[in-house]
Amino acid sequence: MTLRMVFDRDDLHRVRLADGPDPLWELVLSLHAAREPLVPAHLARWREQATVRVAAHDHARKWLGILFTLVPLEGNFPDFLTPAYSGDSIGAGCEIVARTQRTLLRPDLEAVFTGRTPPQWVRELAAGDHRRLTDVAGAMHTGYDVLLEPVWHELTRTVGTDRRTRADALARGGVDALLRSIPGVIGWDGQVLEVGYGLRHHTVQLRGRGLTILPSFFCTERPITLIDPELPPVLVYPAAAGSPAGPRTASAQLVALLGKTRAECLAALATTLTTSGLAAHVGTSVGSASKHATVLREAGLITTVRHGGAVRHHVTELGAALLDER
Repeated sequence: MTLRMVFDRDDLHRVRLADGPDPLWELVLSLHAAREPLVPAHLARWREQATVRVAAHDHARKWLGILFTLVPLEGNFPDFLTPAYSGDSIGAGCEIVARTQRTLLRPDLEAVFTGRTPPQWVRELAAGDHRRLTDVAGAMHTGYDVLLEPVWHELTRTVGTDRRTRADALARGGVDALLRSIPGVIGWDGQVLEVGYGLRHHTVQLRGRGLTILPSFFCTERPITLIDPELPPVLVYPAAAGSPAGPRTASAQLVALLGKTRAECLAALATTLTTSGLAAHVGTSVGSASKHATVLREAGLITTVRHGGAVRHHVTELGAALLDER
């Protein structure tokens, strides 16, 4: 099966590489990964850990049940779950889902439930029941908290690594090189982009609207797009980096730039660590680790988030790029 995206002259100037991962697309695609019989090794590890988190959460099974009903393992899922919006927070995305226009719900859900009988609550949702729509948005927020939030830093780093690969292709050879570099693309003749597609033959006429190119951690095997060709065009594809970052080492150049201990701190924070965890990892005191983290944060190389009584540190995209320089 093939997805064909037809460009005109204006579209070539409106190809956009997404700034980072989209929480809603990642959530929906993670629902597939949670049930696929065979997944890459890094997703198999994620699934084992997610199963434990779901079991420990009081209401996760209920909310995930809502999402699994809307996102079958095979076939389409509703476009309204992955709206086009500018922002990178799950809260902003869920608010947009909760405000989906009633006129969009029925055709969207009918496309998903073709050949199978929807449960009563889905029929109420299709009729525009705001309570049901609020339930879906709440389920998505819970799904993010349980399935994605614990791996979000690793996910962001993987997508960021892929994004730099696409940006390099764009810088070297323009839009042509960018489009040809996307995993899953099987042809590009300057007007039609052909992509291996799993569900059916599908054609999207861009008609001057441009195209957003979105790398995804949870997208596997082949790219995917929206059902409705009239929605803002997007092509979601598997991020080529493929797995969360493992242990990193500081290069000699990085040691020369930052000093041995500070460079080791930056390398250690390719994985999220608390201040005490960072201290243990590099073999220094908590006070010293805190000072190094402060300098790295002020330089924009790491980010720090308070979580309960602890603070957690992780590299930023800039910090990851510095680690990747050899």
